[in-house]
Amino acid sequence: MIGLLRRLSRLGFRKGMRGGGRAWLALGILSWFVARTREKSKEPPPLYREVLAPGESIAVRVYRPPG
Repeated sequence: MIGLLRRLSRLGFRKGMRGGGRAWLALGILSWFVARTREKSKEPPPLYREVLAPGESIAVRVYRPPG
């Protein structure tokens, strides 16, 4: 989906800037904005993942920095 939006934004910018079509330029800007927003809204992958067996638990400790 993002690849299609990027192609559409390139086409819109190219036709809008060279041909002077405002509608193409608006389409290019809009599709670029939507693609960029979708990319930024993705959640980052987890740093660590492990499946726990029944009865297992996790202990998280926070240490204060020295000073």
